[in-house]
Amino acid sequence: MMCESTTGFVYEDSTFTLMSRFEVDGANGVQADCVSIQMKAWKTTDFDNTVLDAALTVSSVVFDALQADGRWTRDSTGYNFRYDVADTICTDAGALYLFEAVIETSGGSLPPMTWEVTCKETRSS
Repeated sequence: MMCESTTGFVYEDSTFTLMSRFEVDGANGVQADCVSIQMKAWKTTDFDNTVLDAALTVSSVVFDALQADGRWTRDSTGYNFRYDVADTICTDAGALYLFEAVIETSGGSLPPMTWEVTCKETRSS
Protein backbone atom coordinates (compact mmCIF):
# COMPACT_ATOMS: atom_id res chain seq x y z
CA MET A 1 0.00 0.00 0.00
CA MET A 2 1.32 3.40 -0.94
CA CYS A 3 0.97 5.65 2.10
CA GLU A 4 2.39 8.92 0.89
CA SER A 5 0.16 11.93 1.17
CA THR A 6 -0.67 13.85 -1.98
CA THR A 7 -0.66 17.65 -1.86
CA GLY A 8 -2.30 20.19 -4.12
CA PHE A 9 -4.52 23.22 -4.28
CA VAL A 10 -8.03 24.06 -5.38
CA TYR A 11 -9.86 27.33 -5.80
CA GLU A 12 -12.54 27.95 -3.20
CA ASP A 13 -16.04 26.73 -4.04
CA SER A 14 -14.73 24.47 -6.83
CA THR A 15 -15.17 20.78 -7.52
CA PHE A 16 -12.05 18.66 -7.77
CA THR A 17 -10.97 15.02 -7.90
CA LEU A 18 -8.88 12.95 -5.49
CA MET A 19 -7.06 9.96 -6.99
CA SER A 20 -4.76 7.28 -5.66
CA ARG A 21 -3.54 3.76 -6.24
CA PHE A 22 -3.90 1.22 -3.46
CA GLU A 23 -2.84 -2.38 -3.04
CA VAL A 24 -4.26 -5.31 -1.12
CA ASP A 25 -1.86 -8.14 -0.28
CA GLY A 26 0.71 -6.85 -2.77
CA ALA A 27 -1.65 -6.59 -5.76
CA ASN A 28 -3.58 -3.64 -7.11
CA GLY A 29 -6.83 -3.34 -5.18
CA VAL A 30 -10.14 -4.11 -6.93
CA GLN A 31 -13.78 -3.64 -5.97
CA ALA A 32 -14.10 -7.19 -4.61
CA ASP A 33 -11.36 -6.44 -2.05
CA CYS A 34 -13.33 -3.59 -0.48
CA VAL A 35 -15.99 -4.13 2.17
CA SER A 36 -16.47 -0.39 2.76
CA ILE A 37 -14.78 2.97 2.26
CA GLN A 38 -15.08 5.95 4.59
CA MET A 39 -14.05 9.43 3.42
CA LYS A 40 -13.46 12.23 5.92
CA ALA A 41 -12.05 15.72 5.65
CA TRP A 42 -11.11 18.44 8.10
CA LYS A 43 -9.68 21.93 8.09
CA THR A 44 -6.28 21.43 9.69
CA THR A 45 -7.08 24.20 12.17
CA ASP A 46 -10.12 22.27 13.48
CA PHE A 47 -9.81 18.50 13.71
CA ASP A 48 -12.82 18.37 16.06
CA ASN A 49 -15.25 19.07 13.21
CA THR A 50 -15.34 17.28 9.87
CA VAL A 51 -16.27 19.14 6.70
CA LEU A 52 -16.91 15.78 5.04
CA ASP A 53 -17.85 12.42 6.55
CA ALA A 54 -19.27 9.98 4.02
CA ALA A 55 -19.53 6.27 3.37
CA LEU A 56 -18.58 5.86 -0.27
CA THR A 57 -20.10 3.39 -2.72
CA VAL A 58 -17.24 1.06 -3.64
CA SER A 59 -18.36 0.59 -7.26
CA SER A 60 -18.42 4.38 -7.75
CA VAL A 61 -14.86 5.06 -6.60
CA VAL A 62 -12.80 1.88 -7.11
CA PHE A 63 -11.74 0.58 -10.52
CA ASP A 64 -10.86 -3.07 -11.21
CA ALA A 65 -8.38 -1.99 -13.91
CA LEU A 66 -5.84 0.78 -13.41
CA GLN A 67 -6.86 4.05 -15.06
CA ALA A 68 -4.21 6.14 -16.81
CA ASP A 69 -6.20 9.00 -18.29
CA GLY A 70 -4.99 12.59 -18.65
CA ARG A 71 -5.93 13.50 -15.07
CA TRP A 72 -3.32 11.15 -13.60
CA THR A 73 0.17 12.64 -13.87
CA ARG A 74 2.07 10.86 -11.09
CA ASP A 75 3.31 7.99 -13.26
CA SER A 76 2.34 5.89 -16.27
CA THR A 77 0.89 3.06 -14.15
CA GLY A 78 -2.40 4.70 -13.21
CA TYR A 79 -4.90 4.86 -10.35
CA ASN A 80 -7.65 2.61 -9.04
CA PHE A 81 -9.37 5.04 -6.65
CA ARG A 82 -11.11 8.29 -7.71
CA TYR A 83 -13.45 10.51 -5.69
CA ASP A 84 -15.04 13.74 -6.91
CA VAL A 85 -15.24 16.35 -4.15
CA ALA A 86 -18.26 18.68 -4.19
CA ASP A 87 -17.84 22.44 -4.49
CA THR A 88 -19.33 22.87 -1.00
CA ILE A 89 -16.35 21.31 0.83
CA CYS A 90 -13.37 23.65 0.31
CA THR A 91 -14.96 27.03 0.92
CA ASP A 92 -12.44 28.81 3.13
CA ALA A 93 -9.73 30.56 1.10
CA GLY A 94 -6.34 30.17 2.74
CA ALA A 95 -7.31 27.05 4.67
CA LEU A 96 -5.49 23.73 4.45
CA TYR A 97 -7.79 20.71 4.32
CA LEU A 98 -6.87 17.11 5.10
CA PHE A 99 -8.80 14.37 3.27
CA GLU A 100 -8.59 10.77 4.41
CA ALA A 101 -10.06 7.66 2.80
CA VAL A 102 -10.03 4.42 4.79
CA ILE A 103 -10.72 1.18 2.94
CA GLU A 104 -12.01 -1.72 4.99
CA THR A 105 -11.22 -5.16 3.55
CA SER A 106 -12.22 -8.59 4.82
CA GLY A 107 -8.76 -8.67 6.42
CA GLY A 108 -9.10 -5.30 8.17
CA SER A 109 -8.47 -1.64 7.42
CA LEU A 110 -5.80 -0.54 4.97
CA PRO A 111 -3.58 2.40 5.91
CA PRO A 112 -5.46 5.61 5.06
CA MET A 113 -4.99 7.35 1.74
CA THR A 114 -4.49 11.06 2.47
CA TRP A 115 -4.51 14.31 0.53
CA GLU A 116 -3.60 17.79 1.77
CA VAL A 117 -5.44 20.44 -0.22
CA THR A 118 -4.88 24.17 0.09
CA CYS A 119 -7.87 26.32 -0.76
CA LYS A 120 -7.01 29.41 -2.80
CA GLU A 121 -9.11 32.51 -3.17
CA THR A 122 -10.72 33.21 -6.52
CA ARG A 123 -10.48 36.72 -7.95
CA SER A 124 -14.26 37.03 -8.05
CA SER A 125 -14.60 36.48 -4.25
